[in-house]
Amino acid sequence: MAATIESSVNDSVFVREFCHGVLPGLLARAGLSEGDAQSVTVDVIRRARMLTVLPVDYFDVLVTPFIEEVSQHRPLPAPAWLRAAVVVAVRNSRLEDFHAVGGPVRAADIAAITEAATDPLGQLLKGPGAPVSNNTLARLDARYPRAWACLTVLSDLMASDNAERAYTMPQAPVPGLPDSHEAFHAEQATSVETLASGQGVVASGVDPRFDQALLAMMQQIKDGNATVVPVSALSRLSRNSDKQLRVLEFLLAHGATVLTTNYLLGPDMVAVRARPLVKPDSYSLRRTMKQLRGLGPTHTGWVKAIRQQW
Repeated sequence: MAATIESSVNDSVFVREFCHGVLPGLLARAGLSEGDAQSVTVDVIRRARMLTVLPVDYFDVLVTPFIEEVSQHRPLPAPAWLRAAVVVAVRNSRLEDFHAVGGPVRAADIAAITEAATDPLGQLLKGPGAPVSNNTLARLDARYPRAWACLTVLSDLMASDNAERAYTMPQAPVPGLPDSHEAFHAEQATSVETLASGQGVVASGVDPRFDQALLAMMQQIKDGNATVVPVSALSRLSRNSDKQLRVLEFLLAHGATVLTTNYLLGPDMVAVRARPLVKPDSYSLRRTMKQLRGLGPTHTGWVKAIRQQW
């Protein structure tokens, strides 16, 4: 049976037509060498297969952080959860390494790739998944219980008409800062607004290491010198799902609240803007944070408070 499922996955529209047909051509057009394009293709297939074996409830929570990011991603008729799944499988693959730090892959190339991937990935996700060894997208709920509980509430809110919900975080050991061997120095940036740490950097969003700006922000939270972390979207913390939840776990455990363009993620409260969501803009966070339309009362209060500090 496993061999039959494996064969079905390899013969799927996603693998056969998109990954081995459309994707290499789009990557070549973006300027990638044949070898680099192959490395992206292999990673995309691997990540898509990881998604196919996740339980539905787990899958929904995993992709929820990226739903605000895809509010205007094409094809617009596709469900938001599917466009967010494309981000997890395709956008957050090694493709990011060739986009970050002035890489050859441009935003327009990524838009074309993710749009082309959407329908094929949707078809793949309808079928049974083949067994995957070392699924790095699995068991994050056990590793980061606070973050998972918070995102579970967010996922529930996204499927309801409610804007805000109080919740109780599970008890778990309080995480410390990343070790020194996990740190690296990233290139300084001036065009991206990073309000919490006062500095911005340019680095691959899927890099599992911690740059100086992220570490500075986490240190501020640990020291009690900050209680809120405003970012355009959760992908600004990381596109690596494990690292993203690890950072969120740290922030929640130390009593911090994360404010994105559309989400409020706190240690006792979660909120989301009423749909339609506002498109995040990393280059003008202050502008998008000024939009109060669709926010609940608690969410509005947090946004107004942070705006007074600018």
